[in-house]
Amino acid sequence: MTGAQTDSTAILAAIYGAVRALQLYPAENEVVKRGLKEVRELADRILAHEGGLSVWVAGNYMFVNDLQLRLDLHDYASLAALREVLRGHGVGRMEVDPKAGDEDWQTFLGLIATDPAPGQPPLDALHSALESKGVTHITIGPPSPLFEGSEGEQSGEAARRTYTRSVKVAREMMEGLVLGKAIGARRAERAVLAVVDQVLQEPATMIGMLTLRDFDDHSYVHSVNVSILSVALGDYLGLNREQLFELGFAALFHDIGKVLIPASVLNKMGWLNDEEWRLVSQHPDFGLLMLFNVEGFADLPYRAMLAVYEHHMKPDLSGYPRVIRRRRQGLFARIIALTEAYDAAISNYSKQFLPCSPDEAIRQLREAETGAYDKVLTRAFVNMMGIFPVATLVILDTGEMGVVVAPNPNPKALSRPLVRIVATADGERVGDGPIRDLTERDPDTGQYRRTIARSSDPARYGINVADHVA
Repeated sequence: MTGAQTDSTAILAAIYGAVRALQLYPAENEVVKRGLKEVRELADRILAHEGGLSVWVAGNYMFVNDLQLRLDLHDYASLAALREVLRGHGVGRMEVDPKAGDEDWQTFLGLIATDPAPGQPPLDALHSALESKGVTHITIGPPSPLFEGSEGEQSGEAARRTYTRSVKVAREMMEGLVLGKAIGARRAERAVLAVVDQVLQEPATMIGMLTLRDFDDHSYVHSVNVSILSVALGDYLGLNREQLFELGFAALFHDIGKVLIPASVLNKMGWLNDEEWRLVSQHPDFGLLMLFNVEGFADLPYRAMLAVYEHHMKPDLSGYPRVIRRRRQGLFARIIALTEAYDAAISNYSKQFLPCSPDEAIRQLREAETGAYDKVLTRAFVNMMGIFPVATLVILDTGEMGVVVAPNPNPKALSRPLVRIVATADGERVGDGPIRDLTERDPDTGQYRRTIARSSDPARYGINVADHVA
């Protein structure tokens, strides 16, 4: 992340932190004072380097001085929450000049920390309040009509196109291998790069694509899902784009060897007999050999190929293929083993088990037997996904129903994600309702305003959760 990106993300996170502090405490409280001090210092640094400070809200994107911010999963919660605060007041743009002082910041942040007054358009009311209090060095404006109301749809459609294209490429390559066709690497590389770029730009939206049920062959969908989850976890761990490509490629084709196994075995309901299991357990060997025959690689992706071979070995080497000499299961293989298990748990890909809810799948991974998955990676995956992962349908203790759109960036608040309200306590559907931060407390009682009572099956209510992920 560049210095400009770091400062831009930090100033928005600090602004939201100060707003939250002002919602909870009086202005003279030390928490508020520290929050305002951090905002002022970061703003002054940006103003000194760039001569100005502007913040734009454009659909699902945010810009600071024309720099589009990448909302990673770990900072998505605070930035998305700030976006909702600004939208609530009708603000699509704010400009700060170098003369803005402590009083300007405190007044402005104090005003947006309160709910808009009824009876007047919120932006007009905020304009009037700023003028009456003499704030002239922080100015505001409406959202750009170029973006408002369309950007969210565009990002969702881009994610769907990438997802659909990846499923198609996986199907064509694997079916071609079954028919003995020569398979080129170029299309697969383009599909994987598209997944990588889409995850880097819209991680929550891409993870939300795991809920799509528009495809007949679940094995190809499973491969794409594992690729998305693996790239997201790799990005969370700090891998660079080249490494993410190799990881995404290995994940997309981790089960390519299964094309040589009879469909009657792969689709068998219930447990496999010894001979069937012996055949299935050979698919990593088959997959490694098949990747050697893919044409068009500038250089063979050895690290990806090794991950295909190793992804069922397990960290304690109790899995398969069996090894003769002691070795360490590679990082890519350990990531794929984890993400594959998660997707298999939440989908109907497996014929042996019924699918479970995303939060139940997370619980199963956390409680898995020692040696099944890498402990450090499991912890990172849970921190990335949250106890209630993106696209989980939840029922709140207020009676509202919502869809999780991002985990909480605070690892101590993994059970309190960001939730988009899709139905009121009265059962009224609200479509894409407001996003609520479940760490928000009532300032009078100090109690959380909302808590997840339980998760639920979206099909029971006819809800397509992919439509509601931000």
